[in-house]
Amino acid sequence: MTTPEVSHGRGGAGNINPDDTKYVDGEIVRQGQEGSHGDGAFSTGRGGAANIADADKPASAMRADQVVVPEEATRPSTDGESFHVGRGGAANVHLSEQDKQKKEEKHHGASSKVVDTPPTPGTAPNLSLADKLKHKIFGVFKK
Repeated sequence: MTTPEVSHGRGGAGNINPDDTKYVDGEIVRQGQEGSHGDGAFSTGRGGAANIADADKPASAMRADQVVVPEEATRPSTDGESFHVGRGGAANVHLSEQDKQKKEEKHHGASSKVVDTPPTPGTAPNLSLADKLKHKIFGVFKK
């Protein structure tokens, strides 16, 4: 049997590839005897007062049905870790406290080394084209 081709992403031929991933149902379900358990109100449909049964019975401390969460529906905790959401860009990066601290230390360490002074006549500093133009334009006003 050949591997089926599936689409990944937003479209385009480059996003159609063979995929042999085994897909499983990770749906969270409630298991137990259907109908009244005598332990309080329960829903028999999608919503609305007409779909609530045993509304007049008091709730019990212990439910007769159980919620079953399959392993496929769980993931390891990412608490305390950096993560990225959305399509891209710095605004979609959420840094952990540790990474925020590292970034702050790096930023303050680098900013103390940056000096924005005009070049001294007769020297050839290592300036970018933008800095050279800035000094040329604004240097006129300093005379």
